[in-house]
Amino acid sequence: MEQAHTNNTAHSSFFRREYIYKGFERFWHWTQALLIVFLMITGFEIHGSFSLLGYEEAVLFHDIAAWALIILIIFTIFWHFATGEWKQYIPSAKFLKEQFKYYISGIFKGAPHPTKKTSYNKFNPLQRLTYLGLKLFIMPAQIITGILYMFYMYPKSIVQIGGLELVAVTHTLLAFMLITFLIVHLYLLTTNEHPSESVKAMITGWEEIEVEQEQLHKEHMRDAIDKSAAGYYRLDKNGIFIDVNKSWLSMYKYEKNEDIIGKHFSVSRSGEHVEILNSLIKRALNGEHIKGTKVQRQCADGSVGFHTLSMNPTYDEKNEIVGAEGFILDITNEKNT
Repeated sequence: MEQAHTNNTAHSSFFRREYIYKGFERFWHWTQALLIVFLMITGFEIHGSFSLLGYEEAVLFHDIAAWALIILIIFTIFWHFATGEWKQYIPSAKFLKEQFKYYISGIFKGAPHPTKKTSYNKFNPLQRLTYLGLKLFIMPAQIITGILYMFYMYPKSIVQIGGLELVAVTHTLLAFMLITFLIVHLYLLTTNEHPSESVKAMITGWEEIEVEQEQLHKEHMRDAIDKSAAGYYRLDKNGIFIDVNKSWLSMYKYEKNEDIIGKHFSVSRSGEHVEILNSLIKRALNGEHIKGTKVQRQCADGSVGFHTLSMNPTYDEKNEIVGAEGFILDITNEKNT
């Protein structure tokens, strides 16, 4: 269900429900959070900060929770690589400065959020850096120091490394860093327009996402292209395929996009027909719009087909021509009759 909304920049936008967080993602998020909080409670009791379970019980349950967390992390690492979700944590400098300013001052002035959340881009630039640091440095260091502390009585372990006290202090310092992260994480949650919706999203997986009208139009166009009976293609300035739809693949007898994306258009032609298409591309790169030109194609299985071709220049944000795109309609049967 979509709701119309006008933002501060006077561009129309909509809110729609999207499935952002997958089942296992929600499971490991809440399980990891509960384990970390439990480890903090038992850990500080071991340090003598308070008495709740008793020292021996606190040590026992702290060790059990630690091993449970390690097992969870191993499964989570496998899940991230198996699903490709690890890409969500790739750091990016784009909008990093804007995101920092938003958290420092913009958030208190009602400024619009500099980035938009999607199922393919769940984290803003600062979140990416923070979560990456947490996963690559803080959590591994916490686990390593915890294991060393756990097995300090065995030969050639803690004593040779630098002493139990150093490991304990480091482990405790990392615990305070995790507490700081948790507090900031909860605080930023309250800065959302609807904090309860964000919590609900991590329970159900569904979240209300703001989508600008222009983006919505692009998505509808993409959907129309994918379902079109006409073959769609897009080339860069060097004549390299960067996008095709299913109908194009079917006409050229390719099975999947990866078979053609990244290859030069010449693989789709033979003989003099390579130069014919090359001349059409040059005309499009000069700003010309080409309609209904009959051409011959070379299919992936070596067979030959015929189609009419349209081609238009494509532009970047600076309104400079960066390639060409168009549609093809199969006329092979007409040629053969």
